[in-house]
Amino acid sequence: MNHVAPCPPTVLVMHPDPLLRAGLVAALHQEAGFEVFVDGVADRVADRPRIKAIITDYDNAMRLTGTVRCADDPLATARVLVLTANEREADIRRAIEVGVHGYILQGCPMAELIEGVATVARGLRYVSRGAAQRMADSLTRTSLTLRELDVLSLLVTGESNKSIARKLRIEAGTVKSHMMAIMNKLGAASRTQAAGIATTRGLVERRTLPEPLIRGRGAALASRAQPARATAGP
Repeated sequence: MNHVAPCPPTVLVMHPDPLLRAGLVAALHQEAGFEVFVDGVADRVADRPRIKAIITDYDNAMRLTGTVRCADDPLATARVLVLTANEREADIRRAIEVGVHGYILQGCPMAELIEGVATVARGLRYVSRGAAQRMADSLTRTSLTLRELDVLSLLVTGESNKSIARKLRIEAGTVKSHMMAIMNKLGAASRTQAAGIATTRGLVERRTLPEPLIRGRGAALASRAQPARATAGP
């Protein structure tokens, strides 16, 4: 009986860094188990076979996982693997939550990269040792509450306790209590250090005030301004 050899996993390299992209292609071509395509260099997307795994950077990965594709798109069922220098625990967690299948930190051993690509191509998940260590470390820390994150997001912009209290519509003493809890949980000795730790860990990036709170502040400002317009005379 003749046995048909299984088709090698198809991998699409679409990393924006040209040097890193060339290195990935060269490394994967040395592995007989992969069929490698390069985004923008290979034939038209429609001419490619079904892609099993896509290797890309963090931003592209987040975009790809949020894209709905038609069934006949060769990338429709492709699994996304991130290769990045971004080791912030919040970003790693965010990527996994939105559906990224693999997360590998740049500078990892070549064997680990190959293992990650092969694992993702088989339909499984893979997190490199460095990224896994970051995630494990985060589990040992006490989580910040949503209100503490609100306070922290304003702290990193340079707001004072009084300003934070006004913007969050809470007492200044409450802000001080939140600040002490934040510094304790982050192991920070000062407000500046707390802001630095939060930024490094990606805890407050892109955080904004809750929408109802923004609307409430706008309505309050409008109500205070209304009497002045009503009483103004010639």
